[in-house]
Amino acid sequence: MKAAPGEFRRAAFVAGARLEGVLRAGGLALPVALDPAVVRVEALGVGESYAAWLASDGRGSLVFRLPVRPVDELPRGMAGELRAAPLIPAGVGSVPLAVDEASDNALGHPYLVSSHVAGRHVPAGEWDDALLARHAGQLARLHRRRFPVEDVDRLDLVAEFDAGAEWWAAHHPEVGDTPEARRLAGEIHRRLDDVAGEFEAITYAFVHADLVATNVVVGDDGVPRFIDWEWSRIGDVANDLAMIGGTIMGGRWYVPMDDAAIDRFIRAYVEESRSLGSPPEDPAGLRARRDAWELHERFQNSLHCDARSREEGADPSYARATAQLRHGLRQRLSL
Repeated sequence: MKAAPGEFRRAAFVAGARLEGVLRAGGLALPVALDPAVVRVEALGVGESYAAWLASDGRGSLVFRLPVRPVDELPRGMAGELRAAPLIPAGVGSVPLAVDEASDNALGHPYLVSSHVAGRHVPAGEWDDALLARHAGQLARLHRRRFPVEDVDRLDLVAEFDAGAEWWAAHHPEVGDTPEARRLAGEIHRRLDDVAGEFEAITYAFVHADLVATNVVVGDDGVPRFIDWEWSRIGDVANDLAMIGGTIMGGRWYVPMDDAAIDRFIRAYVEESRSLGSPPEDPAGLRARRDAWELHERFQNSLHCDARSREEGADPSYARATAQLRHGLRQRLSL
């Protein structure tokens, strides 16, 4: 019988609690050997799709990410993250190493294993211009490799936005098919359509596509590095520029940035990209695309937070994030 979402989430934490014992018994084939006699496991945290544990033997470390919802209900398949591994440049962040999607393995739960990058999460409200500039530099390194248009699926952000809004309206009408959601979606569609021409001549790169503050760790060297490549894809670099923050806020994910800070961030990215020999980017066009991605992503996240806020035992922060995101969207759209 298929586990209900709540049961699956509880099963993930039960499996996480068992992980040290399973590793000490040598029950899992690991991509990097850890000494079972001394391995220790500690919880790292939980996100929207996975909970994470750090396994270390004092010489090497691995991160185990266990899905907190059924595998077939994850927004993106686990194996897709593993296929992205060869595209992640050295030094940019963690690298997915192995996936087991079964529930009948020695751990009793699906898991994804990745390398570990040491560092701390800097709360979104504590980022400053210097850290944003270093983040822009890492993004430029991530995006250095470009892909010919003929080798990728061409991006149509309007169609992508409409498909997302339609999915929410069909699958969760209580949040996606309300008068407010329809009003916001209609106005955002018009704004995205107005700037569609800016997307016609972009060069494509490998993008993380979920680089909110909680997916960035900052090492003792002050360098930000990226984790959790669940949403990675070949796409538009402006997608990553929009995710870290801006003027539409909500939840713990976004760094507050006014228009001047956004422009400084884009300039830092353009300058570092130029120094790396990447195709030149027009800052004005890049800003227009970044702003379009911000509208697209914040709207979709507002629906996600609204849906999460209605779940039994929901964290109250989801309702607050929904209200904040909707307020920011209405302000941006002058509604």
